[in-house]
Amino acid sequence: MTDDRLRVCLERTVELDNVRLRVRDWPGRAGPLVHVPDPLVSADSVVERVAAALAPRYRVLSVAPRGDAPYQVDVVDLIGVLSQFGFQMPVLLGERLGCVTALLAAAWYPDRVAGLILADPVYDPPASEGVAARALRDCPADWSRLRAALRCRVLESSALEAIEEFLRAQVP
Repeated sequence: MTDDRLRVCLERTVELDNVRLRVRDWPGRAGPLVHVPDPLVSADSVVERVAAALAPRYRVLSVAPRGDAPYQVDVVDLIGVLSQFGFQMPVLLGERLGCVTALLAAAWYPDRVAGLILADPVYDPPASEGVAARALRDCPADWSRLRAALRCRVLESSALEAIEEFLRAQVP
């Protein structure tokens, strides 16, 4: 049974060295599940649905990237937010182009990520001429090598049932 009165979304601004990032936080008892949205799309598709289904059983956070920045910067920002909140081993949920950031965070910081969910992954650079697109074109990552280097469990799905099952196996 779900109690809508318990579903609260807190909006915060997190300050890192030279940037302020928007964080939305749906409090919950287990977790956290940290959503990494597509940096070039403003619509929230997966996180709204996931938070509606999981909170308050699971804590769900969504960390908005700074904008048109290289993917390497987005990874450093994400790890900074995890440190600021004191999260030791969260599950990351990358959405579309946000899967780049989530996958790299899990590969580069294997002791900081308990699990990785890739929802509708996109790894190819968009056709735009922004910094994020140029970074993917000029310095593409070796995705198969990064996937092989992962030490956490990985789910590639945006299906709510699959995400819930993955979390039940991952988070006490």
